[in-house]
Amino acid sequence: MVLAWVLLLAGVSQAAALDGVIIIVNKSVTVDSISVVALKDIYIGRTTYWPDGQSVDIAVMDDQITDKTDTALEEISGMDTSHFKTFWQRIVFSGRGQQPDRIGNAPSLVAFVASNKGAIAIVPADADLKGVKKLEVK
Repeated sequence: MVLAWVLLLAGVSQAAALDGVIIIVNKSVTVDSISVVALKDIYIGRTTYWPDGQSVDIAVMDDQITDKTDTALEEISGMDTSHFKTFWQRIVFSGRGQQPDRIGNAPSLVAFVASNKGAIAIVPADADLKGVKKLEVK
């Protein structure tokens, strides 16, 4: 019973953390929804390919412009933005992965995702989603 409450509260916490942001992907990505666990696996480099075999290309806002995108990245990855950056620098240095692309603002981030197959990003909920697909987080 206690475990059920903990899992329920964890789900509420995740939903609150993603309030005000949207997960977007390139239109070539064949999935329409993703679990919180699968999303974390992408952002910490455990999952590097989409189910159809195309590479995942993570993009983040350089110095996360809004508190909401900061909070969402922290909740998804389990790291604050500083630790996230250091984590990926270590992955790159060890030859086990490629640093997420850092983009300066939301419109540029949306444009990047729209033009790069397999790309994924966290953007503010009010971003213009022209050319990308919203990924539902379950």
